[in-house]
Amino acid sequence: MTKKEKILKKIEDESIIVGIIGLGYVGLPLAVTFAKNNIYVIGFEKSLEKIEQIRRGYSYIDDIDDADIAASCKSGYLRVTSDFTEIARCEAILICVPTPLDQFKEPDMSHIKESCKAIARNMQPGTFICLESTTYPTTTEDFLLPILENESGMTHENTDFWLAFSPERVDPGNSEYTIENTPKVFGAVTNEGKEIGIALYSKAIRQMHPVSSPRVAEMVKILENTYRLINISLINELALLSGKMKIDMWEVIEAAKTKPYGFHPFYPGPGIGGHCIPLDPFYLEYIAKKFDFDLTMIHTAGHIENLMAHRMAIKIASALNSHEKCINGSRILFVGAAYKANISDFRESPAVKIMREIIQKGGKVEYYDPHVPSLEVIDRRMESITHPSFDDYDLVVITANHSVFNFEQVYQESKLIVDLKNTIKERSEKVFRL
Repeated sequence: MTKKEKILKKIEDESIIVGIIGLGYVGLPLAVTFAKNNIYVIGFEKSLEKIEQIRRGYSYIDDIDDADIAASCKSGYLRVTSDFTEIARCEAILICVPTPLDQFKEPDMSHIKESCKAIARNMQPGTFICLESTTYPTTTEDFLLPILENESGMTHENTDFWLAFSPERVDPGNSEYTIENTPKVFGAVTNEGKEIGIALYSKAIRQMHPVSSPRVAEMVKILENTYRLINISLINELALLSGKMKIDMWEVIEAAKTKPYGFHPFYPGPGIGGHCIPLDPFYLEYIAKKFDFDLTMIHTAGHIENLMAHRMAIKIASALNSHEKCINGSRILFVGAAYKANISDFRESPAVKIMREIIQKGGKVEYYDPHVPSLEVIDRRMESITHPSFDDYDLVVITANHSVFNFEQVYQESKLIVDLKNTIKERSEKVFRL
């Protein structure tokens, strides 16, 4: 029996062991999804705190219930460890580690590199490897493959292992589209790898969409998020212009979307947050330079978004000026710290960026967000207000539209409001809208 036949048989009879490296916003939901579908998973995580939380049946990810974690561990289908030598027990390895940007806005590949070295040191011949971390096109073939071959002494050509890329499509807070029912884009280096990958992922995910190569799959993820960056940047810039022209951009969008073709609505906001949209275009800019290509439109969209926090600070200053106050010394409450509604994730949150700028200008900032109990802004640890008295503040800034918020109460009790999420429908002199 060939190595390919062996792994396909293990997938078919559900005796395969899948290793998932990184148990964050991507890896943990994926691990639980496989475990729920009776696939054995070993989760690899360096954080001993996260490992202990999982073993106790506690989820630190919004979209995963404690009960799902506990059930997956109790069934024996999910086991977590910090011992990377156990990679030797896995026939398939999925890499779900962070891919941040460094101080120069270039991809920090250290987590992927470290994962590849751990795999190469411990994997057995006949292992299927797939990268899920968002990165730039050509990463799988030009970055991962040489590390795996050089460190392991095995070769991909001899089918000692198979290599692929499949972009994560996690949308935090989205209860309609989960890992199981979101189509899975997948590209492998070889046809054998494609066959194995489709068979494996199909055990947990309903619809597969194979593409011709890893670099096509890598570009898919970048396209999806760059599309959103450009359109959100466009609508934010038009919203700022419309404000100066006394035009209600929300009314404009509602009218424009009555067109039954050729228009998809995007909505203004204080800026883009999360791990994907603010970062992904920089991955593409990085690799484009190596091909001597200038991504002018993406660069411009990124520039617009980078200015949003500053522009929102100007709007806050204007609102305070209307009450003969300045930012310096004013008590300002931010309603919402997470980057989108009904989640606890505040990575790249526009609210936090605006808070930082207001604090630097002398504002006395506090925030209210039950989803985010605490956070750090400019080396300052802040705790969420639990029961705010809105009339205690000179200004209330709405930066998230969590369903737990009572915006009617915010409107009635606040002296002055900057509403950056279009939550207050009443037209009032005390409400400044984006």
